[in-house]
Amino acid sequence: MLIPRSIGVLMRATSKVLLSVRTSSTKKPSKFNDLNSFCSGKSEIEVGDYLDATHRHSIQHNMLVTSRILLAAGVVARRSTTASRRTLFWTRKIAPRCDLNNQTIVLEDGSRKAAWLGDRDIMRTSDDGILTVYSAYRNGMKLGAKDMLGLRRGETLDWKFISYERAFELADQIGKSLRILGIPTGDETRIGIYSKNRPEWVMSEIAIHNYSNVTIPFYDTISVDDMIYIANLTEIPVVFTDSEDKTRMLLQNKSKIRNLKHIIQFNDVSDDVRSLAKNENVDVFHFDEFRRLGKHEHLPHLVPTPETIATISFTSGTTGRPKGVILTHGNMCAVLTSSFDFKFDVGDSNLSYLPLAHIYERGCTLITLTRGGRIGFFRGEPQHILEDVQSLKPAMFATVPRVIDKIYKAIMYELRYSPIKKLVLKLAVKYKNLKYAKTGVIDRDSWVDKLILAKIQAILGPNLKNMVVGAAKSDPHKMEFVRGAFGVNLFEGFGQTETSGIVSIQIAGDSTPGVVGIPAACNVVKLRDVPDLGYYADKNGGEMLVKGYNITQGYFKNEAATREAFTDDGFLKTGDIARWTPQGSLEIVDRAKNVFKMAQGKFVAPEDIESTYTASRFVSQIYVHGDITKAHLVAIVVPDPLHLRNYAETKYQISDQSFEELCRNEKIREDVLRHLVRITEFHRRPRYEGVYGVHLTPNAFTVENGLTTPTMKNKRARIAKHFEREIARMYDEIEANEMSK
Repeated sequence: MLIPRSIGVLMRATSKVLLSVRTSSTKKPSKFNDLNSFCSGKSEIEVGDYLDATHRHSIQHNMLVTSRILLAAGVVARRSTTASRRTLFWTRKIAPRCDLNNQTIVLEDGSRKAAWLGDRDIMRTSDDGILTVYSAYRNGMKLGAKDMLGLRRGETLDWKFISYERAFELADQIGKSLRILGIPTGDETRIGIYSKNRPEWVMSEIAIHNYSNVTIPFYDTISVDDMIYIANLTEIPVVFTDSEDKTRMLLQNKSKIRNLKHIIQFNDVSDDVRSLAKNENVDVFHFDEFRRLGKHEHLPHLVPTPETIATISFTSGTTGRPKGVILTHGNMCAVLTSSFDFKFDVGDSNLSYLPLAHIYERGCTLITLTRGGRIGFFRGEPQHILEDVQSLKPAMFATVPRVIDKIYKAIMYELRYSPIKKLVLKLAVKYKNLKYAKTGVIDRDSWVDKLILAKIQAILGPNLKNMVVGAAKSDPHKMEFVRGAFGVNLFEGFGQTETSGIVSIQIAGDSTPGVVGIPAACNVVKLRDVPDLGYYADKNGGEMLVKGYNITQGYFKNEAATREAFTDDGFLKTGDIARWTPQGSLEIVDRAKNVFKMAQGKFVAPEDIESTYTASRFVSQIYVHGDITKAHLVAIVVPDPLHLRNYAETKYQISDQSFEELCRNEKIREDVLRHLVRITEFHRRPRYEGVYGVHLTPNAFTVENGLTTPTMKNKRARIAKHFEREIARMYDEIEANEMSK
């Protein structure tokens, strides 16, 4: 790439300015000592509010010099390259799939499809030859891929991979062993997988599909009651497990699980468990022991068709009993149409850490293996995910907004004493996002990447090309930061179990943060009025309805729920409130069932408000509460431990209290509330959308305590019940304060 000499000079001058404000991590310049002390524990809003004139002048001076040089570079670039109309970014321009100002086409029934499809109908799959999960997984091997599934093993934690060829060989043996046990072929037979993510999970799935059986995945954290309920509903005769604890739980409840006859355990089986199994009249096998049963058998596969049921995926659910969503092989392969813009080559890696029982992770696995990629499985503990990412060096990283939030706050925490570094970082990210908006190119090759962003990009490894974010509402500011700082294609999307995990996804080149893209090529989307909540489709808001090749047949053995889930003209009711942007993208507002009317008649979408409050460094997790009998909102906040301790020590010189004690500290609680009020004002939200009371809890919302789903979404009803007394107390305080005025 040729760069005019004058531009190169200005670039180097700019880099010197940027480097000149990079303060040492061990010794801070004396003129910033008081500023850095003040900034400890403060948000950007607070820093902006309270910087004195001297400090503000110092920072603004550096920013002004840098911005003037960048502006000058742009002027010189335009003057010196008029013929080619080069800009400040000196790079080729990549045309997006469609006009970014007109991303959808409105159809006769009011629904919309992706504009890039033109006159074509929606698509069944990404390739005519890939219409089943059976054929999709084998496509990777056809592409010449070698490594398929891997784990970190041994003292050195080196990655050990099983090849595609070997994985299919083992899966073939497992499938034939099931036949030897007398398990029928076809999709009337359902088989459970109760395990954390690991290679045997995927090999078991392949084995099940080899003979058109149906997978019933169980979450690693499922309750005993839900396990028994699902096992009986689906009449599973076989369950694959990954530990003796799970095997033992199944055996101890055998009297309640009517059809269970065989358990295949991925790890070694102890004599104690074998004895217990014998008493319960259940066969227990070690995985290797079991596969040898069918090693020398010659039994042709019963190859599934697109209409064959592939899985019954039970919704994680925020309330009530889980419902079994029926998904065919054709449904699952429709997901492949969402990945056209992904940069992913044969041999590229993807880290599997979101639960495979969730349809989101299943879709990412399907895309990876269809393209001949390799999957590295995390070690099973959240605290090791970052180490596993850095070791694997993936090309794709699928995640959820909560993880993005943690990454963002960790970076900001490291810069808490360095407001200058923080401003330089923001300038660099702004540059990268501006470049992306102008050219459609996002990479890691610029001088900004090398001088400023290299350490941040090392967090997720040098090979990262794609980040996929879904499963919950995101913070637009953090999405924009991550795209620019990491220099990767970031695709925000939306999906549900009922839609095989996909409804919409951003196209490459769309730099708009906070939207979930356009309808995937496999479906159409329209909005319908929800007058009870004040939403009307002709005013650009309403419940999202979806129809396409990815849509479920319905709920297993639940005709009433199936009828309720669809409109008369066959659209699935998602239950999500959305709006179309002027460019034709979708923006999620909230779950319809979460939106409520307050006492003064105003409607509130709490997830949208929670997303705003996650900008606070005080906030690790938050639940915003309100109802029709109250005029104010209150919040349950799980503070960020590092930030809270740092704030307490800096402002109140408290260093000897535990995290639990700090959460009970009344002054700190009041400070957090004032901070949230300032965030409400900063984002120009109506005051009724701000919280008037806050309770700090040291206990995180987790899957284990039943307060979040496996993809880290709040289970709102359960949180409200769990903190019933604290919520009542906050409202009592608000009422007392108003009466005293």
